[in-house]
Amino acid sequence: MYGGRIVEQAGAAELYARPRHPYTRGLLASIPRLDGAAGERLVPIRGQPPDLARLPPGCAFAPRCERADAICTAERPLLREVGARHSSACHHDAG
Repeated sequence: MYGGRIVEQAGAAELYARPRHPYTRGLLASIPRLDGAAGERLVPIRGQPPDLARLPPGCAFAPRCERADAICTAERPLLREVGARHSSACHHDAG
């Protein structure tokens, strides 16, 4: 979930193996890993979370997304199937 909306839905194994939404990818990149190289830096998600009382039109993640373009700021993406029992709410297939 991001901004009170479901942005990706899948089983745990599928979600970790093949994240499709940019927010999910950002979350996974910011998790420390025990199997990573010592001193490896985490990748933060730039920007600030939205004000839930004043969500922007379009995708709530657009102000923080590196892939955002005009459609992202104008139209809210719908949750759609991107694989077997895997859905994502992104205008761009992040797969």
